[in-house]
Amino acid sequence: MGDTAGTPRTRALAAALRSALDDSGLTARQAGRLLDKSHSTISQWQTGKRVPTTDDVSAFLAVLGVTGKRRRQVLDLARNARESNWLAGGVSEQLAGIVECERTAVEIVDWCPLVISGLLQSPEYARAIIGDDDALAPQEVEKRVAIRLERQVQLTQRDDRPVDHTVLIGEPALRQCIGGKGVLVEQLHRLVALNGKKGTTIQVVPTGGGWHPGLMGPFVIYGFAESPAIVAIENHKSSVFLYEDDDVVTYRRASASIRRAAISPEESSEFILGVIGQLEEI
Repeated sequence: MGDTAGTPRTRALAAALRSALDDSGLTARQAGRLLDKSHSTISQWQTGKRVPTTDDVSAFLAVLGVTGKRRRQVLDLARNARESNWLAGGVSEQLAGIVECERTAVEIVDWCPLVISGLLQSPEYARAIIGDDDALAPQEVEKRVAIRLERQVQLTQRDDRPVDHTVLIGEPALRQCIGGKGVLVEQLHRLVALNGKKGTTIQVVPTGGGWHPGLMGPFVIYGFAESPAIVAIENHKSSVFLYEDDDVVTYRRASASIRRAAISPEESSEFILGVIGQLEEI
């Protein structure tokens, strides 16, 4: 297993500490002076290059004035930071883990058998999915749609290095009429426009090709420059993040098998245009 600084929880912990510092109005240098820690130590906590102890995190949150539920959530991350795999429960934990992986990944392999990847969704397609939850107020729906779209922007406009983003899409995802025919057609045109642009490669896996491991469900592999890869398996209200070498190797092999079942990026764009034509005839 790799360095504990690269585990899913430590990445989410780093993101939570960055967010808390941003919200406090203090700088890393100011927080460091209050804690009698160097500026570089605080910076390494925020980037995930160094894992703080639970006591360090507790003191850090106290200095920043973080209390209540937020404090409990961050301390829970700190207490279990060195565990390799992670079941992230609830939308906030789930999203924090995913966003932090996206922020630092140099490679993303996204297998989407039934629904278009969130990183490629149009605003209306995303709104149709997120807004289906009756428990969410309209303002919360719009907030979550905005966050999803901002993740797309952050992925394509990173200054340090571009992301090699491969999206493998099952044919059923192209035909599932989420949001209605008009929304789906717009979404499919978006896929064609994005294919081959800014590091994005889209390949369709047609139905009827026989067994491949992707039939067991969706997953995402995040590859990093200086630490082992992480696999994310997203469920309705939680996500599982896998970091153990054996798990990652299994999903790497699965993604290779799915790619063999997929058609080329060029053929995929033509395939998607064919689906659009069929929809417009209905």
